[in-house]
Amino acid sequence: MRKTITLEIAVSVDESVEQRAIQVAREHYSKAGGSRVRLDHKGERWREALPEEFIPDTVSAMIELIGANHLLEDAGVEVTAVSAREGGRGETQPQLVGEAELQEAPSLRGRTGEGSEADLDEFETGAYLCRWPNGDFSLVTANTRREALVQLDEWDVAHPSQLFPLEPCMVDFRLNDLGEIELKQFGEESEDLIWEISYPELHALLSQVVPRDGTEDTAEVKESIRQAVQHERTRLWKNQPESPPAETETGRTLQKRLGTAGPVADYYVQEMANRILRSKDDKGGRPN
Repeated sequence: MRKTITLEIAVSVDESVEQRAIQVAREHYSKAGGSRVRLDHKGERWREALPEEFIPDTVSAMIELIGANHLLEDAGVEVTAVSAREGGRGETQPQLVGEAELQEAPSLRGRTGEGSEADLDEFETGAYLCRWPNGDFSLVTANTRREALVQLDEWDVAHPSQLFPLEPCMVDFRLNDLGEIELKQFGEESEDLIWEISYPELHALLSQVVPRDGTEDTAEVKESIRQAVQHERTRLWKNQPESPPAETETGRTLQKRLGTAGPVADYYVQEMANRILRSKDDKGGRPN
């Protein structure tokens, strides 16, 4: 029968050796095999997270060094979670956590973004519409808002409040004579939702001025539509929400270096934490 022991270890690091500790941790990280960062939503393109990205500071260096202690492996002790903070007992901001700790700490699982109605890790419909500030929109299948943000990060930095769950989501495509894929049509309910969410003011105008008898629009109507389209492309620019910050210091550093959204950086931090818990090497599988 296995039992879990929670230890709190205070590590004192002289400022004169901080850089040396960081360098040693980065060297171990490189030798042990780095963590990968996904570059596309299909998971087909990845790159190795650089040591400077994965270990940006002294706190993350201490985590790497403690997790790599071979004496624990020799004693048959398994490290199941690692967390850290810098400063006294009053500062409780965790830096890198284990899977169990992530499940128990709602603050680390993502805060609801401004304008969002659900937690970032709560299942909604499985499909989202992202209404970009420039008037474009994207559709993405994802179980949660955080997963949608991670996938959309291939194209640009999205905010949780720009995501809207879609149900139903029905899209039809066709193959043209040039071998290109073209949009054919949206399902009726899906199209109505897209108009209501993405272009409510333009939709209201079109409902009023577009002739229903099939006759051509007048020059005045065309100009009204043109102005409404321009308005939809620009009306969100002035009130763009700031990208939510990552929950941890390591996440915030990663967010700045990758130029990504905070929830996406938190996702990669969690992946890094899971790497520490799951990584196996050829010498017996101690966490890296």
